[in-house]
Amino acid sequence: MLPENVAAFRVAGTVTAEDYDKVIPAIEEKLGEHDEIGILADLTDLEDMTGDALRRDLQYGLSKLGEFHRFQRAAVVTEKQWIKAATEMTGALFFPQIEARVFPAGEKTQALE
Repeated sequence: MLPENVAAFRVAGTVTAEDYDKVIPAIEEKLGEHDEIGILADLTDLEDMTGDALRRDLQYGLSKLGEFHRFQRAAVVTEKQWIKAATEMTGALFFPQIEARVFPAGEKTQALE
C-alpha cells in the first residue's frame, strides 16, 4: 500500500511536456496535503524524453527550490543504467538533502519503504 504522502507515477514510452500536466498536479496535491512528501517514479518502461519534457522538468524543479526541504525521499525504479547514473549524479550534486535511491524492477516493493 502506498503511503498517503507519496506521489507515485509510472512512465512508459517517450515522455513529453504534456505528460507533466499529470505529474505536476499530483505532486502539488501531495504538497498541499502534507508538510513532507516522497516521490516514487517507476521508469521501467521509459524509452526517451523530449527536449521540451526535460525543459519542463527543470522549470518545475527550479520553481520548487525554496521547498526542497519538503521532499523527503525519491525512489526511482528502473533497469536502465543511464537513468540510474543520472539519478545518482543529480541527487548528489543538486539535491543532497533528498534521499534519492534507485531500485531494479524486481525491488519495487522495497522502493515503497
